[in-house]
Amino acid sequence: MTVGGGATTFVTDAAGFVGMELVKVLVALGHQVIGLTPSVEAAHRVRKTGAMAIIGDPRNPGQWQDEAGTEWVFHVPPQSFLHDARGARRHAASVIRDRVAMEANVLDAVANGSTRRVVYVADSSCYGVTGLRPITEDAPLRPEPGRCLSPALDRLDGYVVAGLPVVTALPGFVYGNGAWFREGIVEPVIAGRRVLQFGPNRNWVSPIHVHDCARALVHLAERGEPGSRYFLVNNDPVQVKDFAEAFARVAARELRVRRLPFAAARILGRPVATRHGTDMVYSNIRLRGTGFHFRYPTLEDGLHQIVGAVDG
Repeated sequence: MTVGGGATTFVTDAAGFVGMELVKVLVALGHQVIGLTPSVEAAHRVRKTGAMAIIGDPRNPGQWQDEAGTEWVFHVPPQSFLHDARGARRHAASVIRDRVAMEANVLDAVANGSTRRVVYVADSSCYGVTGLRPITEDAPLRPEPGRCLSPALDRLDGYVVAGLPVVTALPGFVYGNGAWFREGIVEPVIAGRRVLQFGPNRNWVSPIHVHDCARALVHLAERGEPGSRYFLVNNDPVQVKDFAEAFARVAARELRVRRLPFAAARILGRPVATRHGTDMVYSNIRLRGTGFHFRYPTLEDGLHQIVGAVDG
């Protein structure tokens, strides 16, 4: 059903880092949004954006599935699922089981409905170590045991073959004024505290601002090809250490760093998006080929937006 010219949409993890930005973009475009949230407090935050909110856990079947049969469905896994699967292998196995159950509950709920597009957010690390040359989506998956949710991707292929109009989005290193970037870089730099860096942070990654990530997800609902995969990344890769260095420079603040062994991240309970020395560099040529244009095409552009939000 279309309401007021916009599509009805269902968003999982609607109160999360990417999910909340996606909800804001959808509402601003005039779409009717239903957001799945884990708690009353999270539901309240989603409703403040102008969206509807329901409470439920996608790992378990429930009444929330009755609301999932919208025109567009955006399945955004909780950020913790993308990080936790890269920890201890025993814990990773549990996370992967939960993720597979989540996919089944979400996709089964929409498989027999009138949904026109499912945008599925997957884990780009399933491509493994890339080297410095950007890879495309057609590169073979090279998941490392305990680090990638490939069983969920394997199951997804079955839904695509069965005719479910699924577009797979593979975000790179998502940054913005929230989540890991705010906690680990923005707040300590602004307060004059030391930024904790685990390992040398010289590995290369492909970043994308969270707002462009959300815009790209909506764009794929409109123009993505069902059955295709799309990397959501900027043109230019950066080294992980560049995030803190560039933010301090743009914010005109001194950067103070405390360097710790990479293994200390797990001890301190800090999420890390890549393992020590892992380059994760992706091409966005397929995304750009659909007509998508970045609002923050470089890290510098995105950091100016974050500094403006912090100062404002």
